[in-house]
Amino acid sequence: MSHQQRRKPQEDHEISNYGDFSEKTVERLEPVVPTGIGSAAIDGDPITIGEALEAAAIAAGNKAVDQNDAAAISAAEIRASGEKSVRSGGVGETAQAAATFNSRVTRNQDKTKLSDILTDATEKLLVDRAVTKEDAEAVYAAEVQFTRRGEAEEGAAKPGGVAASMATAANLNQQN
Repeated sequence: MSHQQRRKPQEDHEISNYGDFSEKTVERLEPVVPTGIGSAAIDGDPITIGEALEAAAIAAGNKAVDQNDAAAISAAEIRASGEKSVRSGGVGETAQAAATFNSRVTRNQDKTKLSDILTDATEKLLVDRAVTKEDAEAVYAAEVQFTRRGEAEEGAAKPGGVAASMATAANLNQQN
């Protein structure tokens, strides 16, 4: 898939459908920078909590949601909203329900994935704001609190997971 999209010719010359490639009809294609996920880092705007959650959906989207993820997502939602608990029907509550469901399901393909919960997170959060170092630390602490023995190293967040995405966003925000 090309990273370029066709643009209208720069002059008012028509392009023949029959392959006339004379100098007057050649189009100039300009590269297009996508303005979706991650565009905040490109245009200098701070990365929001919702965008960091969406980045986790891309980086680890095929991973089944577990209690660590649910805790991290809930912490991120609480940090974004400034409330003391997750919103009913919000991403934190949805992630918790998914983690509970996944703990009862044996086939991995039947489990709810991070991408199912975090895709379009910026739209699912009632309030969204720039990620800070404190936000990243709170989400990290929430993610590692449920680490079980033998499941992962004690006190280690998953690479590409929610805490890692929040930490990356916080670091980028501090640099800008």
